[in-house]
Amino acid sequence: MDYNDMPLGLGVAITSNRAAMDRFVDMTDEEKKDFIERSRSAMSEKEIDRLVGSLAKEDEDPHFDLDKVKDLLDGPSIG
Repeated sequence: MDYNDMPLGLGVAITSNRAAMDRFVDMTDEEKKDFIERSRSAMSEKEIDRLVGSLAKEDEDPHFDLDKVKDLLDGPSIG
């Protein structure tokens, strides 16, 4: 895929959102082309951010189980 056809604002928005960037990298060339074409109709930075945000999977939000963190800290001490 020739990334020279990607609008600059879209490239900046994708690289600013790690989850979206990971998803974009995993797309096929045809899916990337379709996504880039959809972005061309965006009229504002807010619209581009919303479009890029739609790439990020909702289930990728980090979830921290504090009980497991406590288990990591338990153990023999060195003091």
